Amino acid sequence: MKFDVIDRALEAAGGDEADANFISSDANITRFANSSIIQNMSEVSAELTLRVVIDSAIGVASTTSFEHEAIAEMAAVAREAARHSLPLRDFAGLYRGNEAVPDLPIFHRADITPGEKARALRTMFDRGREAGVHFAGSYGTDTASVACGNSHGVRRHCTFTIGEATVIAIRCGESGYATDISRRGVDVRVLGEEATQKATLRSGIHEKIEQGNYDAIVEPAAIAEVLEWMNMIAFSGQSYEDGSSFFVDHLGKRVVGTNFTLTDDAIDPEFLPFPFDMEGLPKRRVTLIENGIARTPVVDKAYADRLGVPATANGWALGSPDHGSALHLSVTAGNATREDLIQSTKRGIWVTRFNYVNGLLEPKTAKMTGTTRDGTFLIRDGEVVARLPNLRWTQSMVEAFSRIEGLTRERRRTGAWSNPFGGTIAPTMKIGGWHFG
Repeated sequence: MKFDVIDRALEAAGGDEADANFISSDANITRFANSSIIQNMSEVSAELTLRVVIDSAIGVASTTSFEHEAIAEMAAVAREAARHSLPLRDFAGLYRGNEAVPDLPIFHRADITPGEKARALRTMFDRGREAGVHFAGSYGTDTASVACGNSHGVRRHCTFTIGEATVIAIRCGESGYATDISRRGVDVRVLGEEATQKATLRSGIHEKIEQGNYDAIVEPAAIAEVLEWMNMIAFSGQSYEDGSSFFVDHLGKRVVGTNFTLTDDAIDPEFLPFPFDMEGLPKRRVTLIENGIARTPVVDKAYADRLGVPATANGWALGSPDHGSALHLSVTAGNATREDLIQSTKRGIWVTRFNYVNGLLEPKTAKMTGTTRDGTFLIRDGEVVARLPNLRWTQSMVEAFSRIEGLTRERRRTGAWSNPFGGTIAPTMKIGGWHFG
């Protein structure tokens, strides 16, 4: 049954080379503000996408209706789009392999009801009132089923679950932030405690700083924000092919500090495991940057052929213009604690997360700008001495990752609204000379 709709879509392709994927989701999200639940929304949805290849040109169409007539109409649209598209250069066709996908754990958390979420949130709200804070944020769960296949006999299927929560604690204009995402589910009460600690730390003690370069203690949520941008402007097959990525002409060469290693790791059971990409290729751990050395962009099948690089199993959307996306970004940990990093800092700024980031200032150096938010603190002589207002920053991430002075052994997971399959896992970093202002 799980491949019936895939088989019908491929049959409707009419003998042309084709692949298809089917994604269904049973999602529930609870939103809250001022320590009250303001919305509970549940949605059951499904979508079928078909890609048809005609003389190396592709056409893509989707449908949310799975009657024979709707699938036939979708296939006709995809074929017509292929006939009006330019052929992909050096494309050798769709995936034909038969390798086994990794045997990854499946975590079932579909039994978390809206009522259970409400009770957990009530506990968090009550604890917050004792500390004089109120909360805003969201708490969601999702159970999804994914199937894909192609006209060469490839068939893949899995079911996965996600729990994700974001909590902002607020008191008298001061705020703190915490987030987590997991296949096993998350504990919103623990996140509430973390956000409360940030919201109440050095409460009422405020300072301002002059613009300039400071050592920065940058937490995983902030690292995840800049890595999401780098995924678009530096790591994808398209950014490499068009020359905008700092990987161009630097594969095998050092591009950042030797203590920075970044992988696309969808097979780590402690992260957000997923066994295959949407083209059916088995997932594996792909090293993008190893001890500062650029290794490979991430690519779909078409751009693996075009660029002459090994396939990395990063085709997540049929017909995507990115031609590869790293949806399980993983930064290797160090051996410090966050307290170690703070104590080693004479004059610095501790950043919880970033906001309003623009990652397009200068893609060749990954230069970005943005602001801090929900917990920015001044460090002086190894101690957190005051709260700071939200600060504007402008920084090349190539330069920043070349000046990493310390990494924590603890890593934290962060999700992204645009990433239904994975997220980012990263340590807290101490980075020298971050430019604020």
